[in-house]
Amino acid sequence: MLIASIEDFTKSIPTATGSKWTDLVSFYNSADATIKALLVGTNLYDYIEALEDGEDLKTTLCNLIAFQLYKNAIPFVDLIQTNNGFAVISNSNQAPASKERVERLILWCEQSIDLHTDLLIMQLMSSEAALAEWIKFKSFKTLTNCIFLTGIDFASYSKYSTRADFLKMKPLILAAQKNDLSERLSIDYVAELIDQIRTNSLTETNEQVVDSCKLVLAKYAEKEEHEAEELLTQIVVMMEKTLTDYPTYAASAEYALKIAPKYQNKATDPTFFFGM
Repeated sequence: MLIASIEDFTKSIPTATGSKWTDLVSFYNSADATIKALLVGTNLYDYIEALEDGEDLKTTLCNLIAFQLYKNAIPFVDLIQTNNGFAVISNSNQAPASKERVERLILWCEQSIDLHTDLLIMQLMSSEAALAEWIKFKSFKTLTNCIFLTGIDFASYSKYSTRADFLKMKPLILAAQKNDLSERLSIDYVAELIDQIRTNSLTETNEQVVDSCKLVLAKYAEKEEHEAEELLTQIVVMMEKTLTDYPTYAASAEYALKIAPKYQNKATDPTFFFGM
């Protein structure tokens, strides 16, 4: 277990010092299983669990699980079930927190979950050994199917500021990535960019294109289609000036169609259509 006691838990959540670990274990088990199943997978989880205490990856994952645990537990930690229904545990020495303060605490947990999810992904990208374990996860390709990997990255190129914003906009971003980027840069070349992003192996020339593509996708997310299309045209012009630097694009069906001679309806051709 990454978190096995109240002492472990309060390293991440200092406000929980008055809690009993036995009251939180079921919430820990749920948070731990959820993050393992939806974000990291068993191979990466086991790799991180085996790291020394204090390692950045281990600390970040522990914090992430702790915040998820706490968010799940907050509405229920003072509830007990009786023969007559639910009751609230009362202590005459302590005044209950207001609804507003509890709501702010839940919001803080949600924001912390988003931040630590982004931090974990960023740390995974910078660790070759950890990334190799994450790649084994069945949902890895789905989690890394976008030119933006984190909300922090998306916020650097757009007016949005949180991972929650990024996840809300991700369907629109993926649609623009599939339809607009792939149509202009080719399906194969965009797939190459995504593969290099998710394996942290971007070439220098592709890194420049990715940076520009992030600006394009941010503009599409912000509903500024005209600016996005202008930026996309600039990317294509830049690539075609040094086409040999982009062999996947140069060999693509989309580029072949673009440079193919336009059909002319000549009377001397066997395919001539009268009246055109």
